[in-house]
Amino acid sequence: MSYFKYFQKVDYDTRGDGYTQKVVNLTHFARIGTKYLDDVSFYSYYTIKDGYRPDNVSYELYGTPDYYWTFFLVNQELKNAFDDWPKPSADLKEFAETKYKNLAAISAPIGTQKFDDIAGKFIIGETVQGGVTGSLGIVRNKYPTLGYIEIEPVQGTFRFEGEGIYGIESQDFLTTSSIVSRAYAPRWHTDDSTGDQTIRRLAGTTPYTNYEWEYDKNIERSKIRVIKPKFINEVVREFAREMQSKVI
Repeated sequence: MSYFKYFQKVDYDTRGDGYTQKVVNLTHFARIGTKYLDDVSFYSYYTIKDGYRPDNVSYELYGTPDYYWTFFLVNQELKNAFDDWPKPSADLKEFAETKYKNLAAISAPIGTQKFDDIAGKFIIGETVQGGVTGSLGIVRNKYPTLGYIEIEPVQGTFRFEGEGIYGIESQDFLTTSSIVSRAYAPRWHTDDSTGDQTIRRLAGTTPYTNYEWEYDKNIERSKIRVIKPKFINEVVREFAREMQSKVI
């Protein structure tokens, strides 16, 4: 069954010239009865295999790719296939690096007592220069508690292993341990002993990066609720009746 087969159509002036044509009413939507959501006898849980699309899962469960839409009916967290469906592991790296654009210049330890502190240093919007490579970038944000500044690269390639960062306007200087995609910047720090979120320390803590957060969320999204195969035809029939009975 095509998902849009039972959607009603409306007259719509798509060009604003007074002439209308029939188009699918995408606001016309019905959820199946709550019994399929509240009664555990109607559904089970399924872990989406890496790289599987909704139609792949539908075929594996129901012998047809046509019932992919039922996953979005019975999982409230799945609002659309582009943003909420788990991404293949091969695509996750590119996704994270695109989402968390710019670079993270992570401050380095100074001696044995502390990190080079970014609090009070640099001006948002100023140009900074790498002391080794001469690369240029613009400060877009500062994260003192996480220990890095966000830099939009403008010219050249900053040193991955870290280099001194010099503010052209402020004349502030920061010693960095690495300059990486912000996808690999810390989202928070974890205490190695307790596993709890904590402040950054010279020893005993580990950064939990934005990429790791996206990876874990992707794993969570791979566990979904599905209608049991023996009930799928009943659900499809009920959905069709609901859609046809709606008054626009």
